[in-house]
Amino acid sequence: MQKSSNKILVVGVGSIGQRHLKNLKTLGVDNLGIVEPNSKGLISAQLAEVKPLLIFSDLKTALKEKWNAVFVCSPSSTHLKIALEVAKIKTPMFIEKPLSHNLQNLLQLQKAIKNIKPVMVGYNIDFHPQFKKVQKIIKRKILGKILGVKAEFGYYLPDWREKTDYSKTYSAKRELGGGILLDDIHEINSVYNLFGPIKKVFGVTARVSNLKINTEDYVEAIVWFENGMIGQIHMDYLQRNYSRSLKIIGEKGSLIWDLNESKISLYTAFSKEWKVTDKIAKFDWNETYLEEVKEFLQCLQKKKNPESDFQRGFETLKIALAIKQSSVLNKTVNL
Repeated sequence: MQKSSNKILVVGVGSIGQRHLKNLKTLGVDNLGIVEPNSKGLISAQLAEVKPLLIFSDLKTALKEKWNAVFVCSPSSTHLKIALEVAKIKTPMFIEKPLSHNLQNLLQLQKAIKNIKPVMVGYNIDFHPQFKKVQKIIKRKILGKILGVKAEFGYYLPDWREKTDYSKTYSAKRELGGGILLDDIHEINSVYNLFGPIKKVFGVTARVSNLKINTEDYVEAIVWFENGMIGQIHMDYLQRNYSRSLKIIGEKGSLIWDLNESKISLYTAFSKEWKVTDKIAKFDWNETYLEEVKEFLQCLQKKKNPESDFQRGFETLKIALAIKQSSVLNKTVNL
């Protein structure tokens, strides 16, 4: 791998921060720094392979250095505060999803990053090779006019991260921006990416389990797209088997993308049967994270924004928060 001259700071080295550090190293970025208040003992134990590292216990000190880019990988509730500080020094940034946990000061950030490129929001599913194939099937109108979509994600939260007490993670804590709705904003992004803007939503969010969390663990949402389509999105922290799928219903047939099995199946009015059209035997999900970082580095070199930019992050966050608002008000919410 060709070495990169970029100097990149990663703020927050939990599971996703560590992943991005390792992938940056894989892509030839050696000049890496981290901001992590609880870094003692963590670096040698978990990040030895990405040394050398510049280690900072606070953001203010770290930003006195000059960086080519900053990766914001801290809990969701801190994303905006960090991004605004980075914007002050006109530095490109990669912000993990979701963009924030509420809409406060997002317009301020939008103004602050106006002349900063790239600013990217981390939606790794966009970089799954089968996502691109689903896009092509839709574009080629194999299914005819698309009428509806159903997206599902479910997985038992205690099994998400090995050797980690789930109850101490941001996922379990409302004050850190946790909860399955924002944790799994990927599904909202996927249907938005495929079918465009959503005009209204009806949602139910609830905590139905005995998990040691103070956030919702179950979400059902119906969304109405501007193009006339209707969609359903299900999310939960509860299913003991990892379940993730996308079903698309068209006038001429249907498509099911099983992300767990990395398999695309098609049913058409012509064939009258389900046929597997694409299957990846052993898909490594890290490839999606590697590809999104590669995209960011390419955009950094060209000084341009990717498709998954600030505006995408802003729009998908508004949809997620509208679902939460709908549940509280028990009525449809317009966007």
